Amino acid sequence: MSVLNSKEVLQKRIAEIIEKIADYLGVNVPIPQEAVSLFDEYLGEGYTVPTAGMIEAVKLAARTEGILLDPTYTGKAMAGLIDLTRKGYFKKSDNVLFLHTGGLPGLYANMPLFLED
Repeated sequence: MSVLNSKEVLQKRIAEIIEKIADYLGVNVPIPQEAVSLFDEYLGEGYTVPTAGMIEAVKLAARTEGILLDPTYTGKAMAGLIDLTRKGYFKKSDNVLFLHTGGLPGLYANMPLFLED
């Protein structure tokens, strides 16, 4: 889930990183771009600009799992994961791994977004 760049920008960067890793390891295993799933639909209006989906995701994760997500990275990424799940993107047999990358100070800086009315 991208919180900053478009799919096109990320595809190029990821391809470069994969190529560098393959060179470093001395392997020649081409990885087609289609093998990497990228989503930029959850960016909203900008990098640190809140989205309704992000606010819902942060509240839901805190309320149901006791997991605190930040509003910029993990909040938007979780919003995307929730939306894709609701849309049936994943099969029941899929294993999904969500990496929580931190950023909690951003949660506290944006606390008014998450206070219940």
